[in-house]
Amino acid sequence: MKTIYENYRGFKINKDNSTYNAIHADHIVFTQSPLSQILDSIDHYIEVMEGSDSQGDLSSFPQN
Repeated sequence: MKTIYENYRGFKINKDNSTYNAIHADHIVFTQSPLSQILDSIDHYIEVMEGSDSQGDLSSFPQN
């Protein structure tokens, strides 16, 4: 597994073969390919969380 970004908006992005993993607080939050999709998902997640008073759950976000 290769680290792509050490800190992209609070997430560590790793590449494992052709799959990218976004890790936050030692938990994989998103697993997607290509890289642009995972970065878009993180951006969307941050926007939703900034607009939310509660932490909410991650069930509405794509996992692959």
